[in-house]
Amino acid sequence: MELKEYQKKALEQVKRYLEALAESRAKNEKFIKIDPEASIDFPLRAWEKVVGTTYHSKKNGLGECLPNFYLKIPTGGGKTILACHAIDLINRTYLKKQTGIILWVVPTTQIYRQTLISLKNREHPYRQVLDIASGGGTVILEKMDRFALLDVTENLVVMMLMLPSASRQNKETLKVFKDSGNFAEFFPLEDDVKGQEELLNKFSNLDYFGDDNNLYGKIAKTSLGNTLRILRPVIIID
Repeated sequence: MELKEYQKKALEQVKRYLEALAESRAKNEKFIKIDPEASIDFPLRAWEKVVGTTYHSKKNGLGECLPNFYLKIPTGGGKTILACHAIDLINRTYLKKQTGIILWVVPTTQIYRQTLISLKNREHPYRQVLDIASGGGTVILEKMDRFALLDVTENLVVMMLMLPSASRQNKETLKVFKDSGNFAEFFPLEDDVKGQEELLNKFSNLDYFGDDNNLYGKIAKTSLGNTLRILRPVIIID
């Protein structure tokens, strides 16, 4: 699919920001090695350098800076194809890889179905962009699908999710954070006290069972929600 001129300009701006973001992050990592308290808001620094307009800084559940940007285009301007190209740019320019996991969040059932059908169709332009980005290793999943560590290390995994499932304010999202054996390989064994402790220290925002007074201490829930927190996916809000 040939991109229109304004779409090309939008992606060029995204690329410039990602290049500055990678540079700013590298500087921040050097600062942290010298002094852990010397961390800077590196996404903000990159934004000020490239864009210059107001930037709304965000942090993840660990209190770390969370780079974010929005594409503002006309209605019917091809936001989904731009999102696919943005994934490619994020992986190549910022993350320096072709694999990993993308969490693709949509607001309605209709958009969910339309996007899912398009992404699963290898002949569709959306999927073709992702296949080029991943070197042909694209996997499209839904919330209840199981995936393994090998899937995300060797492929570009795109998981579709409805907006209600991305918030913890309703019953639907509780399924995402329900303990499940489907993702056990991402976690230490329940009786691996040291492994559990190290994981929960590294990812302090994980849901867990028990407490420090239990025989095995705290045990991380093997849920999809916890798995995504560990994998730190790129999030697309369509």
